[in-house]
Amino acid sequence: MEQTIEISGKKVTFKKTGATMLQYKRQTGREFYKDLSAFLNCVGFDENGEIKNISKETAVNVMTETDFDYMYDMLHIMARAADKSIPADCLEWLEEFDNFPVLQIFCELLPMINGEMAVDKKNA
Repeated sequence: MEQTIEISGKKVTFKKTGATMLQYKRQTGREFYKDLSAFLNCVGFDENGEIKNISKETAVNVMTETDFDYMYDMLHIMARAADKSIPADCLEWLEEFDNFPVLQIFCELLPMINGEMAVDKKNA
């Protein structure tokens, strides 16, 4: 899966593959969904299990209760999967942007990221 988003006037493509979660674990030494659970506990979901629009209050809760490192790491891993010319160092990559609204970007990509947990009915 791929999705392109404009960040600071620059189009960035993010790609999720079957190796994305394993790459995250190898690169960070952490389990992504354990890291993600604090975020998911702060936001609401609609009747389809999709994330609701985040209110200002919810955003404040997320910002005070969540360590954003996993968001930056996951976004960097998915951007590098789509474009191998992106620096291997996450900080070096982030320095290319004047503004990087990590929460907004992460929420926009969450359906693609969270698709990893979906159960394919034909395989169930």
